[in-house]
Amino acid sequence: MIMEIIQFNFGDKLTPVPNLILCLGFFDGVHLGHQSLIKKARKEGYKLGVLSFNQSPAYVLGNKLVDNCITSISDKADIFEEIGVDYFFLMDFDHTVASATKDEFINKVLLAINPYQICCGPDYHFGVRAEGDVNYLKRFFNVKITNFENIKDNKISSRNIIALIKEGEMEAVEEMLGRPYRINGTVMVGFKNGTKIEFPTANLKLEYEYVYPKNGVYIGYGYVYGQKYKAIINVGLHPTINPLAKPQVEVHLIDFEGNLYGKNIFVEFIKFIRDEKKFDSLEELKAQLNRDKQKAKKTLQ
Repeated sequence: MIMEIIQFNFGDKLTPVPNLILCLGFFDGVHLGHQSLIKKARKEGYKLGVLSFNQSPAYVLGNKLVDNCITSISDKADIFEEIGVDYFFLMDFDHTVASATKDEFINKVLLAINPYQICCGPDYHFGVRAEGDVNYLKRFFNVKITNFENIKDNKISSRNIIALIKEGEMEAVEEMLGRPYRINGTVMVGFKNGTKIEFPTANLKLEYEYVYPKNGVYIGYGYVYGQKYKAIINVGLHPTINPLAKPQVEVHLIDFEGNLYGKNIFVEFIKFIRDEKKFDSLEELKAQLNRDKQKAKKTLQ
């Protein structure tokens, strides 16, 4: 069955899905903890749904930076479908939702969907000032709680993953996500300085408010129309030539030939290899990029 995406606003009339198990959460990252919750729910043998929001409640409430998310909505949808979700209830989170009481959220959203069972983590909260919790949910629904997952005594959480991305700890990020950190964007025209030293780069205009990794150089993969290429990824201000005011993601696809302008590409970060630095000459920069390229070819599968 192809997953059905149901987009709605608070107060919209919803059609109940019979015998539905509904997983609740924002699910930023759809990390291994989230996946464990969803997979356990799937084992119950009923139709499986996920209820999430189109943007972070913390951002709407002014408690979170806009460029502070791990997965886009389309990323989430892809992962949900891969792990067996039948219905993705995608709710527009705005100030009306943020000011709704716990009873309004239950009556206008959860009871409208009318799940057979609700699955969530022990820290799930809802309603204005997060006044609703799992104990309150149990008054109205059959609720199953899935405890947190840990790796090496560290809680798998979106907050911890975001911190690791910002530190450039991509191997630890992959351990918690169950996959490499991935972003996507459209290739825009840059200064074309990479072409001058035989290292053309794709300058990305990101398609979502992704968390920016720590400035520096990474090795990873780039995907163009599903074709996978080994890649060198630079996040930063490229201080040697035409320094920028704010960080930018640039990707050199190894052994790629062709024009990427206007194309959408996906980028996976595998490993941080060095800090960004200012070189004294273009020749010195080119020599370093050649070393980076050899490291990418040797390290990546």
